[in-house]
Amino acid sequence: MYKKETSFCDHSECIKSLVDTCTSIIGKHKYSDEDIRTITFANIRGIAYSSLGITNLLHSWVIGNEQIKQVIPQLLGMSEVTTRTVKLMGDDIAKTAKLSLILLCQFQIENLICLMANAIGATSKKKGFYDKVSSLIKSLELDSKKIEELNVPALIRNSLHSNGIHHSYDGKDFSITLQGVDYEFLNGKKVSCASMTHIAHSLENSLEILDEILDHEKLKNHTEEIHDEYRLQTK
Repeated sequence: MYKKETSFCDHSECIKSLVDTCTSIIGKHKYSDEDIRTITFANIRGIAYSSLGITNLLHSWVIGNEQIKQVIPQLLGMSEVTTRTVKLMGDDIAKTAKLSLILLCQFQIENLICLMANAIGATSKKKGFYDKVSSLIKSLELDSKKIEELNVPALIRNSLHSNGIHHSYDGKDFSITLQGVDYEFLNGKKVSCASMTHIAHSLENSLEILDEILDHEKLKNHTEEIHDEYRLQTK
């Protein structure tokens, strides 16, 4: 879901929708706990829960009574509590929650796409995420628009890595609409679609595409577990 960002409560609702989507997909496909097709959505759900907890804390800090507004700074270890320091701390925590959500969740999505592509022989010779997504989508003969849709969170992540500026590899602007929500990336310009609610919504849209991929006969016919090499080596 998407809501225009007006409060931390809006953040929480959008992140909770992302959590619920993960739970729904896990329950629908019922792969084993050792299969990356379960692990990915469980990991994203855990990451989202962390961001949800932080967002709820910030919401309580804003709307809470005087006791709450005194306790939270103490728990955070703030030695100086003023209007300025409270705002700085709140802004920094919110920014960190946003960055961790897009960064860590996108890592999970990229890993799943690579492993699914390997499992059905749809690997790409190039290492970029866009090329890997393209190989998988084309192999499954799905709508090519899904390539661009899956790339939106990656574009948001990349812009945040560049201090909020979008740098196109080909110098061109890019725009797309996901479920009625506009995402615009202007080359060399500040990105306006990198709010927490945009991030949660774009990730949820990606998960719904991954759900569709899991429904494809090529993935359904792959009855062997798809393992994550890292997970195997950490046992």
